[in-house]
Amino acid sequence: MTVSTGHSRFNESGFRAVLGHQHGLVTTSQLRDLGLSQSAAAKRARRGELERVLPGVYRSTLIAPSLHQQALSAVLWAGADAVASHATAARLYGFDGPHERPHIWVPPTRSPKSPFVAVHRGEIARNDRRFRDRVPVTSPARTLVDLASVLDDESLEAAAEDFFHRGVTTPLSVQRCLHATGGTGRAGSRLLGDLLADRDQAPLERKLEVKIWRLLRKSGLRPVRQFHVRCGAKKYRLDFAWPVLKVAVEGHGFAAHGGRLAHVRDSRRLADLVGAGWRVVPVSWEDCTQYPDEVIRKIRGALLEAVA
Repeated sequence: MTVSTGHSRFNESGFRAVLGHQHGLVTTSQLRDLGLSQSAAAKRARRGELERVLPGVYRSTLIAPSLHQQALSAVLWAGADAVASHATAARLYGFDGPHERPHIWVPPTRSPKSPFVAVHRGEIARNDRRFRDRVPVTSPARTLVDLASVLDDESLEAAAEDFFHRGVTTPLSVQRCLHATGGTGRAGSRLLGDLLADRDQAPLERKLEVKIWRLLRKSGLRPVRQFHVRCGAKKYRLDFAWPVLKVAVEGHGFAAHGGRLAHVRDSRRLADLVGAGWRVVPVSWEDCTQYPDEVIRKIRGALLEAVA
């Protein structure tokens, strides 16, 4: 369908197709190609049909804002070869990272600036580019390499464990990417390299597990991670375990295991484990952050009791 705009005929069906393909976004150049002048686009914005999100980029007010829309708006604003990156890319891959302005990489020959977009300049290799639901984005491995330069130790470890647990990428892929992008010369590369070197056990599932693991490691305790145990007809996975001593450490709490119903299931699970002879030390987020010494004291006590 086409409609008259005064000077040309506007391709309304093409306009809707662009919005559908671009998460409700359209650029001024695309509008011009569809037959809508800049003044006509501004008029639609005044009527509330379009909203300007960045210079040269509009969103349809009929389509709800989203992470994908926010990321793609920054990429469209920056132009050809831009890709979403860093924390934005991590969230596009499903990691519950910080909610902040979108991050993008752009070619080193360009330097777009906006207070609403974090712009990084540099070359992104072709094999480090992906699409997530039509949004250009850095590969999972490159995303972790980039995050190493901006995240603290614990947040980076949580992101890496999450990616490895869900199969988003592998330690080998990250190691190759780290080497290809400069290895030890990159900011945060030492930290990421240490995480990659410590891959003799199963990846962790949750941020609480990462926090507990870091506390155990700092205290010189090295249990088996993600240990599977059978209690009668039931099979459970323990967050951390010393199988020979039958001592386990479990992340505990509503936030960790998904609410009240899950808490009830955890209680039954705990009863089964205790009935099978396991000593289980439950540890919450608050325990780790506010009483770390007490947590370690309880765990060491359980280990000593098991040995006695």
